[in-house]
Amino acid sequence: MKKFTFTILSLLTSIAAIAQLPTDFRSEQIYLNLEKHAYLPGDTISLEGLVTCMAGERFLPHSNYLYIECFNEEDSVLVRQKVSCKEKGYFSTHLPTDYLWPAGVYYLRAYTQLMRNFSSDSFAQQPFLLGKEFPQKEERIYEAKCVIVPSGGKLVSGHPQTATVWLTDDCTFPIQAKLLLKDEKGDTLSIVHTSESGMALLRFIPKLNTRYHLEGNIDGNDYRFPLPDITNDIKIQGGLNGKRLSYQVLNGVEDTNRYILYTFDRKNGLTQTHIPRTSGILMMAQAPEVLTLFLTDKDNQVLSQYTVAGKQERKDTLQASDKINIHETIRYEIPSLPEGAKVMARIVTENDLLSTSAEMSLKYMSDYTSPLPFPNHLYAANQTTFNNDLQAWLSTTSFHRFDLKDAIAKDTALYTYLPEEVMSFSGKIEKKTKRPLKGGQLVAYHTVNDFVYDVPLTSDSARFRMAVDDFMEGEQFFLQAITAKEKPDFANYHIDDETFPVVENNRRFYLPLSRYTHTEVTIGNVLDLQYTIDKDKIRNYTLPNVTVKARLKTEEPKPTHEFYSVNYADREKIEEKGYLTLYQILKSMPGIHITYDPTLDYTMDQDDKEISGSKYKIVSNRGISASSSYIPIIIDNTRFGVEDYEYVLNTPAFDIEFVQILKPWQALAYTYGALDGAILVKTRSYKERPPLPSKGAMYSPMGLSPFSYPFKEYTPEPWKAEKVGTYRLKVDVISDTEVKSYEHLFEVIE
Repeated sequence: MKKFTFTILSLLTSIAAIAQLPTDFRSEQIYLNLEKHAYLPGDTISLEGLVTCMAGERFLPHSNYLYIECFNEEDSVLVRQKVSCKEKGYFSTHLPTDYLWPAGVYYLRAYTQLMRNFSSDSFAQQPFLLGKEFPQKEERIYEAKCVIVPSGGKLVSGHPQTATVWLTDDCTFPIQAKLLLKDEKGDTLSIVHTSESGMALLRFIPKLNTRYHLEGNIDGNDYRFPLPDITNDIKIQGGLNGKRLSYQVLNGVEDTNRYILYTFDRKNGLTQTHIPRTSGILMMAQAPEVLTLFLTDKDNQVLSQYTVAGKQERKDTLQASDKINIHETIRYEIPSLPEGAKVMARIVTENDLLSTSAEMSLKYMSDYTSPLPFPNHLYAANQTTFNNDLQAWLSTTSFHRFDLKDAIAKDTALYTYLPEEVMSFSGKIEKKTKRPLKGGQLVAYHTVNDFVYDVPLTSDSARFRMAVDDFMEGEQFFLQAITAKEKPDFANYHIDDETFPVVENNRRFYLPLSRYTHTEVTIGNVLDLQYTIDKDKIRNYTLPNVTVKARLKTEEPKPTHEFYSVNYADREKIEEKGYLTLYQILKSMPGIHITYDPTLDYTMDQDDKEISGSKYKIVSNRGISASSSYIPIIIDNTRFGVEDYEYVLNTPAFDIEFVQILKPWQALAYTYGALDGAILVKTRSYKERPPLPSKGAMYSPMGLSPFSYPFKEYTPEPWKAEKVGTYRLKVDVISDTEVKSYEHLFEVIE
């Protein structure tokens, strides 16, 4: 496994000393791009996506594999796949659903081994509907709903602050409207207009013991929405302009040395400073796109946090038609498209409430959680609305990738999972006496392609990690322990169990119901979670991994003609073909290749080394391995080598009961060192003996999904408008250094 290091860039400040922390706690991010978000039971879900590492100067992922899971509303995993992402992080696959799955909301979750070092909230998660449909957006607004979330989670008294407004109808479709912020006296403090995403940012100075509300007339009806109560709690907030970060500590004590300010962003990593005053300016080494401020006490317990976005300039636009005719395909163009960039495009209906984008998933959702959904029309908005809606959403979020206090305490010990660069399995080997098998080696035979792998057992515990080439789910390996004397031996094989993170869904999607649909709400039992209580009386919940037992079984020698009939000849076939000698029988089998050179003769020198070759050469059709120079012939359990070829190959065919060519992993049940397989011959006069006990075991590790395309891109069917309506064209552009998303609304007409 390659070793990788984490670096951090220095942070400059005009007013405070910065302490550089040892790591930048980088992780990977995953984008799941589904062709649609509503399916029928039994449908196959086609998806593609991207794995990135958006930190420092690196954009490519560290991992070569990811895991994709489908789970239901009860958090039960129904499908799990392992998929390759070696092509610069790109992957694609199909996930089948079952006709028996009940209708409802289902979820796809994706993660890499490196991401398991952090919270499962940072895993990619995409809901979809099965047997359900999104509600239709009605022309008239029968009921308006408004959610108001203060920046940083609270409104404190006496300081300029913001609060985010999300205005929707009863089916959560966003509403554009004018709202007035008023106090309890009815005085208007400010006026805001919600965007196409239904969002707006309130700016005002709250006062303690004063109640505030929003008023508005929406589709002829008057509405009044109360704001949260005002408190005197401590709060951190700030603003970002390029490299310049300004911050304010609201309602802090006079002795500000009791606090520590941390900042985290993907370019500069994690930094800290002791605060000498209640406000100040920090100059960052690099201009962040998104930055989170953490205000903590001396024990690094977070008192308040705030996330701020830098101003983004979006110069490129998505050019496409506003209207197309039915049965036509929409065409689009992106000026200044980076050379070699990957483009992912799809078309969703206007009422698709689960539509996502690469920029949203990779830059924001992987690190932040909000009580509000991501702005639904953000990437179709103009420059000003884009920045306002993005900041409105970010100011309501909580950073969830890691717990700050825990990460600082553990430092690099936080990384217990390394990136998965090659497929492998691990365990330990014991003798039948339960003592470790030391000084030998473990050989693994891939039963599909006959590839052979080995690893030395050098440690006192005889532990091993076997790296292998990519293999598909359901394929097997035959494991054989070899002693220090290079002889196969009976052994106990203890393969490490595979573990997977437990499902803890903190981002549930509740399908809105139409006004005329009867609803029934049920509440299930809450899962009991184990927790410990630290000195600050904080409950630390522990979620165990899901363990899947290793699929390991002892393998007895089996008749191979059931599986390899072309390399098997029984008495009936010998008589049917009229073979005269063993040589003629073997010449008819495609599993081996026999050559004859009468000019050669087999002789040995005094050190038992061959000095001239045998007249006959028998090699496997897969070639000769580095550790073997011939294929042994086993007649009635007696092994014959290359020096006996000429005598053995002339064995009369009428005396042979059957001939079969053994795969390498099968040959080990009869002989040793047959890394290219062996030829098994049974004569008619041979008396049957009890089956030989196997000296190895068959192992079935988790392989790559047979539904994935690890070596070619998924190409969706061209989209054509099948019915009139309003649709959204969504396009993601991923280059070697950045990711950008676009959206265009268009109409299909007759």
